[in-house]
Amino acid sequence: MLRLIVCDWNGTLFSDTLEETFFFGLCRRAAWRTAARGRLLKLCRLAWAGVRCLRQYLVARRDRQHVPRYIKRIVAMLNRDVFSGMHRAELDAYVQRYARRVQPRLDGRLLEPLKALRAEAGVPIGVMSSACRRGIEAALALAGLRPDFIVANDFRMDGDLTAGFEFAVAENKGELLRQFLTERNVQPADVMYVGDSPQDEMCFRLVGMPVMSFLATEVHRQGFGADCQAFAPADQAAFEQFLRRAMGRQDEKGSRTSSPSRTGGHHVEGNDARADGRNGAI
Repeated sequence: MLRLIVCDWNGTLFSDTLEETFFFGLCRRAAWRTAARGRLLKLCRLAWAGVRCLRQYLVARRDRQHVPRYIKRIVAMLNRDVFSGMHRAELDAYVQRYARRVQPRLDGRLLEPLKALRAEAGVPIGVMSSACRRGIEAALALAGLRPDFIVANDFRMDGDLTAGFEFAVAENKGELLRQFLTERNVQPADVMYVGDSPQDEMCFRLVGMPVMSFLATEVHRQGFGADCQAFAPADQAAFEQFLRRAMGRQDEKGSRTSSPSRTGGHHVEGNDARADGRNGAI
């Protein structure tokens, strides 16, 4: 029986794959403010850091297997001049602007069924991601899905000022998820994890109901379908039916459906969607 749903953020609920919108927006803000104040030396520092970060970003787009390590390097380069010294009120205002900006890029094919399930059955839904906790929370709250929990990275505060961005959630998501479930006494077999990339592989292997996002590449949908028995829904209707099966609900014809399991291949009747990677709908 489904007791908990954990979702990735970038490439799953939101179309960014490397948290570009959040971090680039902060970089633009820092450059504009520095130029307006006539601080030429700092502006040169920012420009040089920007060039180095762009190189890391372009490499990360090619090497998806190790994306978190590139983001970690980018954050380290920008911590002094971009992510430090912001007043709490400034940061809050930026986060709210970010939340409004990203609304059209949230994936309603996942969000709408998840909102309906929690409203109807009260299943806890949260996010585990290497993105910024504040941005995730604000964006989902504005979309009508306030998360029950978020395990993500965030700013370190020194009083009312930011003291840098702490990057603690990266390539350790499987370990963090295992610890999270143990602390809450939830069996992995009763958990659904929705993700899109190699960073989610250990989470896919841990839980009883791994699901590929709609935004995942076809290679990853097929690959993790075959290797981790992850269900790759063909459309929103297929995902809704999968949720009904996970809850042990009645299907449209009134017959009792069994919960999906790894041994069952996550087949969804009537949608030609299998998690074995061979079907063209994946």
